[in-house]
Amino acid sequence: MIISAGKSGQAAGVRVERGPGFPHWTAGFFLSGLTEVACDHRTFLLAARSCLIIPPTTPYRLTVQKREREIWMIFDPRPHLVPALRSTEDSAGVTCVAFRDPAIWDAVFLGLQDLLRWWGAHPPQLALAENALEKALLLAQWTRGLEKRGLLDERIARVTTHIEEHFHEGLSVETMARVAALSPSRLAHLFRDQMGLTPMQFLEMRRIERAKQLLLTTDLQVQQVAEQTGFPNAQHFSIRFRKLTGQSPKGFREKPRRRFAELNPQEE
Repeated sequence: MIISAGKSGQAAGVRVERGPGFPHWTAGFFLSGLTEVACDHRTFLLAARSCLIIPPTTPYRLTVQKREREIWMIFDPRPHLVPALRSTEDSAGVTCVAFRDPAIWDAVFLGLQDLLRWWGAHPPQLALAENALEKALLLAQWTRGLEKRGLLDERIARVTTHIEEHFHEGLSVETMARVAALSPSRLAHLFRDQMGLTPMQFLEMRRIERAKQLLLTTDLQVQQVAEQTGFPNAQHFSIRFRKLTGQSPKGFREKPRRRFAELNPQEE
């Protein structure tokens, strides 16, 4: 789910700092210039044809060394993409990619152009914009050589598939452990090792992702959205939704509608 996206240019010396409480993923695809990003005691230098993908709640400081242009986005990825996006080589899970193959970069750039085109439509064509975002992210994964790290453990794959098919039900760690034929403690350890999240965090992410879709594409009441996504009641759903997105379900639903109205005002 895209929260926001755009294209920007910053002069040398500009600094941007984000604290540890930001609840969404961020990514910058750099078209030109040189930018330094300090994150979790590591420093990344981003030149043209590179990108940086930063997980939620990870603080960072960005300093432009040489005038830069970038295409940026704030987003919440679909749950199955999370383990590939979160680097295991960095303690904060930050991913840095340099696109050295011109053909791959051309494909990434076309995807980014599609992202901006559809996100900027009136009203935004959300599905097309999100497909374009995923294209760029998947090409970044491929470039990092994630495919060489091997397939997801078959037991964890069974659990993620079960969650995908039954997220609207009352799942527990014990239920997932039976699906994986593991003890609950072993499942929790292996799942976090491979996915970067606990089983219940992954389940909640999937529920919230579906809830966002229902809020934006249907007129279901909040209570009905809660019921269809596995939350016990509207109050609990609203608390968890605000905790994970920074907005109430009603606010999340109304914000795009206000934005659409501003972009395409009705004639009087």
